[in-house]
Amino acid sequence: MKIFIFLFFIPIIALATPCEQADEYVIEAYHYPQQMLLEKALDLCPTHPTANNNLAVILEGQQKYAQALKYYQRAIKANHKAAWLGVGSIYYQQKQFPLSLEAYLQVCNEHPIARKRVTELLQDNRYKTADEEVILNQPSLQLLYDSDRLQTLYKQATSCRQNFRSISTNKEKLRVIQVPFANFQNLHFQTGEHDLSLISDTQLNEIAKALANIPKKAINIKGHADTQTFASKPKSESYQLNWELSKNRAESVKRAMIERGINSTRINIYAYGNRKPLVKGNNSEALAKNRRVEIGVE
Repeated sequence: MKIFIFLFFIPIIALATPCEQADEYVIEAYHYPQQMLLEKALDLCPTHPTANNNLAVILEGQQKYAQALKYYQRAIKANHKAAWLGVGSIYYQQKQFPLSLEAYLQVCNEHPIARKRVTELLQDNRYKTADEEVILNQPSLQLLYDSDRLQTLYKQATSCRQNFRSISTNKEKLRVIQVPFANFQNLHFQTGEHDLSLISDTQLNEIAKALANIPKKAINIKGHADTQTFASKPKSESYQLNWELSKNRAESVKRAMIERGINSTRINIYAYGNRKPLVKGNNSEALAKNRRVEIGVE
């Protein structure tokens, strides 16, 4: 008795990988921009660069900045360089301009949007300045006091300027990027006085937290006054009084740092009066910019 054995050959169909399946959700989300589709894609493939970036864009639009940053950073890890634009945008909206500049410089050579922001932030050292509208937080100040990160920013800015000179009219001005300091125009004093007002506390707290994280560096507090003369005082006497005022204001900031736990032996005081104005002019805007305290480290 013969036994017949029939062999059936079933074609082998390669199954799509999770990330390939995720591609389908991402493509569908372009036509139907639904957060759920992108979340499904990331359930299948957590490292999917486009899904992470596009979900971050949606979350940014909802002003869920912390969540958006998380997904932008995941996209960056997956080599989605355009996600740096999203990171720069979030920090810009939050007025954390040092971090915004750092993000935009990553893609300054590739993207005109990044170059536009870099140009704006470099003008008048905008990224190093805290003013009436800006309180620089600890992460931003950590960047401004980190010499290695600043050196990287300087190299990136120089590289971008070689290809696009419009980002800075003067190459030499780029060198200030390397100098670890921040300019505080938002530390408030009464006119002609040196005692800090309570409205300055938030900024002072952020400064102290940043300085506490770099305990081995010396701190230089530099007081600057504007060019206003004192009532009924001759110009020469006003010059001396402005110098004393800038010194006393720097001393007030020193005391505020000591009260917040910074060792007094780290702190050096410098007073310049009105000898080093940032901008020219006697209008209220120029006076406000020149009336400042700079805090640097070395």
